Amino acid sequence: MNVLQQLLAEQVYVWLVVFARVGSAFMIMPTIGDAFVAQRARLLLGLAVSVLVAPVVQARIPPMPADPFALLLLLVGEITVGVFVASVARLLMSALETAGSIIAVQAGLANAQVFNPAMAGQGSLPGALLGWLGLLLIFLTDMHHLLLMAVVDSFDFFIPGAALPVNDMAATIGRMVSQSFLIGLQMAAPFIVAGILFAFALGLLSKLAPQVQVFFLFTSLQVAVGLFMFALTLSAMMLFWLSHFEQGLIAFLRSS
Repeated sequence: MNVLQQLLAEQVYVWLVVFARVGSAFMIMPTIGDAFVAQRARLLLGLAVSVLVAPVVQARIPPMPADPFALLLLLVGEITVGVFVASVARLLMSALETAGSIIAVQAGLANAQVFNPAMAGQGSLPGALLGWLGLLLIFLTDMHHLLLMAVVDSFDFFIPGAALPVNDMAATIGRMVSQSFLIGLQMAAPFIVAGILFAFALGLLSKLAPQVQVFFLFTSLQVAVGLFMFALTLSAMMLFWLSHFEQGLIAFLRSS
């Protein structure tokens, strides 16, 4: 009976360590960790994935520590790794909101705010549309499998119980923030150029005809041109973002 209890305790310990990383990643990760997914569904999915993954990564789990403080420290490290991996995917999703905000300003839609699933909060109309399309493309291309693989394969890069490479993790987050902003800026580059040219034309027209309120009269034209350009470039923008999203996640996968 003592042997059976020991084996059961060790198995529960392995599940707990795996769930600490998987569950924390699922709370932040795009698609699974978005606001429209119920917390109970995230919890159940995290438990199910942890039970399935535990036999695969059990060899990498350190022996159960006798000190409760050491166990707590181990779980905190696992939660940190899970949050780190999920934050990388979440930062890549934020490129859609960056592009949407720039497009909204250039198209005259900055004052319209709706719920954006990519950021789990209020955002611009173009950003919300890009966010919904981003989530749809992730599921249509089975990219959510890549998200799950990134979490599972993180056990190869971040061995449970080992010292966390805090400097490398901070550098990675900083690099992903800059990369996310660059991706959003590149997606909205046609709108920035068109907005500069449109503002220059209106400024020149106001100098030629000072009595005409050109900025007031041409606001509707700005919105129409912005929506027309948005319709033309939408598919190219989403494919561009999807390729960078995939490349960012592949960095966490095994190089086999």
